[in-house]
Amino acid sequence: MSRPAFDAEVALDLAVNLIPFAIIAFFVLVFAVFNPWGFDPLQSTVQFTILLATMLLLAVVTLIAARAIETDDRTQQEVTEY
Repeated sequence: MSRPAFDAEVALDLAVNLIPFAIIAFFVLVFAVFNPWGFDPLQSTVQFTILLATMLLLAVVTLIAARAIETDDRTQQEVTEY
């Protein structure tokens, strides 16, 4: 029987990406709710574009890494049932 996709080991390997993702999400929320510099359409658009693009890129890279870990022959181990 083979390993299930995205098991606990892979989730632990990819958990390091959750911390930067949470930090970026925190700043998106803070700047959306409380903007200390006021609202300037150009500045706010650039600010949120950079933050959201970084979040999106981090999510895509994490997904690609998870798929690469799962398809790597060195990580494929058969589960033995006793």
